[in-house]
Amino acid sequence: MNAVLRPLMMAVLALAATTSQAGLFEDDDARRAILELRQQRTQDQEALTARLNALSAQIDTLRRSLLDMNAQIELLRGDLATQRGQNELLARDLSDVQRRQKDLQQGVDERISKFEPQPVTLDGKTFTADPDEKKAFEDALARLRQADFAGGAKDLQAFLAKYPKTGYRESTLYWLGNAFYGLREHKDAIVQFKALLNLAPQHMRAPEALLSIANCQSELKDSKAARKSLEDLVKAYPDAEAAQVARERLAASPAPTASGKAR
Repeated sequence: MNAVLRPLMMAVLALAATTSQAGLFEDDDARRAILELRQQRTQDQEALTARLNALSAQIDTLRRSLLDMNAQIELLRGDLATQRGQNELLARDLSDVQRRQKDLQQGVDERISKFEPQPVTLDGKTFTADPDEKKAFEDALARLRQADFAGGAKDLQAFLAKYPKTGYRESTLYWLGNAFYGLREHKDAIVQFKALLNLAPQHMRAPEALLSIANCQSELKDSKAARKSLEDLVKAYPDAEAAQVARERLAASPAPTASGKAR
């Protein structure tokens, strides 16, 4: 090899050695980079796995919580259904108790009403009467309506003796007078009718009582007294229906003159 080629050869060998050394360095860097990448992927995979495990654990916890909650809800539903059933049973029991209480109260009221005074309105007069008192009067009146004048008179007299302050007194006197009139005991009838007029001259039955007195007097052939009663009736109760009857009778039977003859 000549002196000219030797330096050139040396330069080429040096360059090849440098290039080879550079290639070795590049392979090491790439290998190291790959290793680092793999390690990073491994770390990322482990972190992801750990995170997924944690989420899975949380999901399992939530699932158990939901199952527990559903179980509690079902239990509450069962308790609510039981409570509803108990409430319905209590409501029925309460309704039964209230109905029995109402029936009992009604029964008590009915029993009490048999003893308590009751309001009565008769012949334009309002008053209170005991149940027994009311029944006794109505029973006596029923006998009169059946034309049992003797039995009616007896019952009415016993009624007045038992209830001397009764609110039925005026009506009792009127019907007792009618009972005696039916028995043709006209004097006794007049006594009862006059007792009514003296006790309550403004009573609803007063005009009829005065007309009945005139009838009794006519039956007793006391025409003068009968005419006087009719005149008193027209004067005292001019608007009463009995007064119109009295006017017609007076017109049909003129008053006698001083000589005793009718005018």
